[in-house]
Amino acid sequence: MKSLTRNGALAISGICAVLLLIIAVITVKFFGDNSFDALPAATLHDNFIVVSKDDSISTTARQAFVYDIEADCFILLKGEEKVIYPASTTKLMTALVALRYLSPDEIITCGEEVSFIESGSSIAYVKEGMQLTVEMLIEGMLIPSGNDAAYAIAAAAGRRIANDDSISSEDAVEEFVAEMNRYGKEIGLCGSSFCVPDGYYGDEHYSTLEDMLIISRLAYENELIMKYACMPSHKVTYESGEQNLWLSTNYCLDSASEYYSPYITGLKTGSLDDYYNIICTATDGNDSYIIGLFGLENKDSRYAQAQKIANELFE
Repeated sequence: MKSLTRNGALAISGICAVLLLIIAVITVKFFGDNSFDALPAATLHDNFIVVSKDDSISTTARQAFVYDIEADCFILLKGEEKVIYPASTTKLMTALVALRYLSPDEIITCGEEVSFIESGSSIAYVKEGMQLTVEMLIEGMLIPSGNDAAYAIAAAAGRRIANDDSISSEDAVEEFVAEMNRYGKEIGLCGSSFCVPDGYYGDEHYSTLEDMLIISRLAYENELIMKYACMPSHKVTYESGEQNLWLSTNYCLDSASEYYSPYITGLKTGSLDDYYNIICTATDGNDSYIIGLFGLENKDSRYAQAQKIANELFE
């Protein structure tokens, strides 16, 4: 009986091992180096116009759009049938929602929410107890792409949304994220799901090219957001006295960079492992565009691709 039990156990162990191997192969295939190749289907709008302006406008990005602001149409739309992972381009939505509830000159005392950021996050060096205006937190999100700034402003706005200054930082951020999703429906998003204010999350935090265009267009129309989305750097002094030099994560704005473009004037970058994004506004003073590139495999290629497209549009 002991021998039979032992053999049975070995057989079960063998079956388990085979199952684990199959699971491992599937995991590597779909969630390893090519984890973003099997994106689910996007929910598409039915009211966007796509006009092919010039076949010379192209990109190696997995998914992309080029939108003509004056003509109100896409001149390039690539990979729109799948969702995208917005990463830190989410902060455009975070800024839009926060500014609905907070005044730019309000002073915010940062709490424990600034510690909610994930390891490896881009930061604005905002710590618990520091005081910054709402405007400066917006700046901290947009120039150095500070995840800490995103959580600080989300908690402040979340308490305002809940009409309760006593709720915990965790509950306040949760209130804010719920409002991101509610507001998204109000502005016409139909394929987005937001889980965090900074975009640093898994595959449950997603959007679509068309939805990101709606967000980008609203950000482009917001004077305060554009003020900082266009800055290559800024030396700042917090309300509590600390000083910092914030450098933009968008190298296309830096005149000393090989990726500098005189046409590009913003907006936001986003980074995940082997999945890099950039949303740019570009203009020659007459025509204006919004360029969105998603899913590039290294961070420098997003700048090179944005620069190339800007040149193709205006030169």
